[in-house]
Amino acid sequence: MHIPSASRPACLTFTVAAVLGLLGSPLAAQPPRINTDELPRLEAFSHATRVGDLIFVAGTLGTVGQSFDLAPGGIGPQTTQALRNIETILEEAGSDLTHLAKCTVYLTDMANFDQMNAAWVAVLGDSPPARATIESPTLALGAAVEIECIAQRRRTAPD
Repeated sequence: MHIPSASRPACLTFTVAAVLGLLGSPLAAQPPRINTDELPRLEAFSHATRVGDLIFVAGTLGTVGQSFDLAPGGIGPQTTQALRNIETILEEAGSDLTHLAKCTVYLTDMANFDQMNAAWVAVLGDSPPARATIESPTLALGAAVEIECIAQRRRTAPD
């Protein structure tokens, strides 16, 4: 169906080029990939990707150091460690936990929500980012929790 331009709503007149222009990202440019040597990483993914001033942190587990070993003690310690790992990734990307905007938490069992939430508050305090929590039947490495986030870069961060 063709809608004459005179009767098109203003919201329909955006073109792909205009939307990309609003985002300030040329179509051919690949967003910077961010990885840190302090955490383990499979070749199939990056720890984060930066688009403009936004940092998209990949699903992060509560692994300890440069190993793929999970923090012992279950959901609470794994949540704490996953957030510390996210903190390391954000530092590499020119940000920190205070600049988190939105996180998604994946739990293998919603019965562990209270333990995860206690660890969450212990790390992020009383002004946490927006969050969704979703139950997932299984996670990589047999983890009890996985967290992905979107953060804003600090204004003083170099490109």
